[in-house]
Amino acid sequence: MLNDLLLSFFFGMPAIIAVITAREMKNPLPRAIMFWGGIAAVVCVAMVIVPMIACDGHLMKPYKTCYGGAGLAGLFNSIAPAILWAAKLYILVGIPLACLAAVIEMVQNRGAKPA
Repeated sequence: MLNDLLLSFFFGMPAIIAVITAREMKNPLPRAIMFWGGIAAVVCVAMVIVPMIACDGHLMKPYKTCYGGAGLAGLFNSIAPAILWAAKLYILVGIPLACLAAVIEMVQNRGAKPA
């Protein structure tokens, strides 16, 4: 259980940090990418983390013995393909979007003089 909690913390924290740090960006395009991309990432991470903490099993094996009973395990098993896609989307789209926002912010602020 402790391993699942630590994994969920380190898996989900970048999504939360993206939303929090979006307001510190000076330019509107990277700010929007980080905020709305971060919100989408939080939703994807929640889809992955909630079944991981609530049930035994993981993305590659069926969920079983959930805290909510067999009905919750059945629900998570029925939406398992969506959970897998959410994990892939978070990793394969979220990281490049955050890098793109950082590069756009750096390029647009290069010519700006400090106050």
